[in-house]
Amino acid sequence: MGIYGLKSTLFVPKQILFGTDMKNNLAKQVKRYGNRAVLVYGGRSFTDSGTKTEVLGLFRQAGIEVHEIGGIGHDPDENFVNKAAAAVLEIKPDCIVGIGGGSVIDTAKAASIIATNGGEVRDYWGGREFVNPSIPYIAVPTTAGTGAEVTKNAVITAGDRSFKKSIRSELMTPDIALVDPSLTLTVPPSVTVDTGLDALVQNIEAYTSKNAGPITDTLAGKGIELAGKYLVRAYRNPRDLDAREALSLASLYGGITLLNAGLGLAHGLSHPIGIRFGVPHGRACAVVMPKVIQYNYEARKKKYDEIGMLLGGTENCAEAFANLLSDLEVTAQLGSFGITGDDLPSIVAESKGGSRNYNPVPHTDETVEKMLREML
Repeated sequence: MGIYGLKSTLFVPKQILFGTDMKNNLAKQVKRYGNRAVLVYGGRSFTDSGTKTEVLGLFRQAGIEVHEIGGIGHDPDENFVNKAAAAVLEIKPDCIVGIGGGSVIDTAKAASIIATNGGEVRDYWGGREFVNPSIPYIAVPTTAGTGAEVTKNAVITAGDRSFKKSIRSELMTPDIALVDPSLTLTVPPSVTVDTGLDALVQNIEAYTSKNAGPITDTLAGKGIELAGKYLVRAYRNPRDLDAREALSLASLYGGITLLNAGLGLAHGLSHPIGIRFGVPHGRACAVVMPKVIQYNYEARKKKYDEIGMLLGGTENCAEAFANLLSDLEVTAQLGSFGITGDDLPSIVAESKGGSRNYNPVPHTDETVEKMLREML
């Protein structure tokens, strides 16, 4: 079998709307479901940027009754999500709109399906399955990184902050992903880096995943090219609309490809690193990526050579990625985040399953711990 005959799937929301100023169509999309909506959003940036006022104005003009659930920070925990689901159940909206970064989109996604299925987050962590469709949900990202607007899972943190874990079902994939790059123009440089690196690593790991295929390869390859070309540019000039548009598209591709091809070892390790040491998700993925590339290289030599050329004009992919981190002023040493050798066994243990299952090269816990030790 040739490379173009490999199994490849493409599972996406019912509709993806992409384009600068696409936010102007948001009220029209809500009206497809009715006149009563819940708006889920994050913190002060949503208000300070003027986006909240603009969106509420659009809804008001369209005659949409809006109920708000705000104040969602990074890594929302199960208690917050359970309360949000209970609020949604009481409001009984025709539609839910989640506007924000990955945490906001995941919170709204989880609330929209728990409200129709009952129970709490831990029930679904424990194996309970969703059987009823979620309340119609429109996901609107304001960062270019997570791709959560097109995925079927929501990452939620334990109430005691000891771990992160997903709930997942095809029934919770957003009905509409509305991606407007202009919404990312106010994102600060540090968040641009963290989310942009997440998108880049998602595309790289999906491209090299053992479940990769020609459809996902096409999208992931373009996503890598766009992130490699425009991430540093957006970091240095946050108001560069061309760069923001390219990164929004790279993020969208990353979400689609991770959903259909899976990820790899870097994402598997990122969750315990992030939750234990407060490292933003994309940065946690990126700091381990050069070593993961070296470990996987022989199994995906041709693809990594291509990635290296896209990122830095060299077939040395690990070096190209490390140079990109340097340009973004991101460290590639775990010790910089306070991680010591004593922490490594716990990081390895808490990274098992999930994304690690799609890594192109088999690995043992001992192998992974050795890799991490070399990054201290």
